[in-house]
Amino acid sequence: MERRIIDRKSQGEFVSNFLRQIKFRRQDFRTINPLGGFTSLIDLGNFAVSFNNDGVGTKTIIASETNRYNTIGIDCVAMNVNDAITVGAEPIAIVDYLSLKEIDNEIARQLGIGFNVGAQIANVNIVGGETAIVPDLVKTIDISATSLGLMQKDQIITGEKISEGDLIFAFKSSGLHSNGFTTVRQIIKSNNINYEDNFPGENKTVADVLLEPTRIYVREVLDAMSIVPIKGMANITGGGIKNIARMKDMHYVIDNPFEPDNVFSRLLEIGNLSYDEMFEIFNMSAGFVVIIDPENKTDFLDVVRNRVPVKEIGHVENGSGIVIPKYSVNMHGYY
Repeated sequence: MERRIIDRKSQGEFVSNFLRQIKFRRQDFRTINPLGGFTSLIDLGNFAVSFNNDGVGTKTIIASETNRYNTIGIDCVAMNVNDAITVGAEPIAIVDYLSLKEIDNEIARQLGIGFNVGAQIANVNIVGGETAIVPDLVKTIDISATSLGLMQKDQIITGEKISEGDLIFAFKSSGLHSNGFTTVRQIIKSNNINYEDNFPGENKTVADVLLEPTRIYVREVLDAMSIVPIKGMANITGGGIKNIARMKDMHYVIDNPFEPDNVFSRLLEIGNLSYDEMFEIFNMSAGFVVIIDPENKTDFLDVVRNRVPVKEIGHVENGSGIVIPKYSVNMHGYY
């Protein structure tokens, strides 16, 4: 099998090289947070505006190969709004970008269904977008979007208040979400697995399991914020559990993780991957992480319980890195 894991150090160097060239700054314009966070914040006096841009990635190839496009619009919305809420912003609007090989009205209908469902779950308006027919550029389809959110500036959650003894909670994912699909497709192809076969250990087809849409956490997080002073949040996407380190450089002990769903266990087995690789590629059933003070545990659980599966997965210590003792995983930094 080809190389499965993106070289995150090289990726970080690429991003740094790109950003070093962007030196111009408008003088009457201020950003709040540094580049490289989950979302970008613009200072508007008492308020801040969040901007996000993300796409569905190579999951769209599976949608194309199975001719099933009705859920990936949900993924596109989710990838943006789940990043926006990490700082406490409320997403309010989205514009999309669809890049296609050719015009197909059935694809348009199915994409629209997914975007509409995602918008409803996230409580955002889709206010515009762009469609490009570029057969020389894309083989199938590429989908991305930009989201806009609002928040009061004094309520921004930066992660800086995270301290030793804080509790780490995770909202359960709905499966793979929209990351790691280059690895997934390599495993499927190298093992001659058909998308219409039953996924091992499931009463669903392989396509059903792989195209399960990304869970959207907007309403649960915003409701929790209104009751509990949240210290930090992380969307577990590309880079897996390493996304926790993007909040603040501390020692995160994940000593009570979710038991990985069947899809992860099977990919580990079939793909002959290690737990280190799995936790760096996939969310491993922890889709979104919230860090709070222990004294707020009861109030937090009262708000989110019975809405989305949630679990206390660990705690914070002084130091650096992320450890998952059950799987002998020890990680340092995001890049």
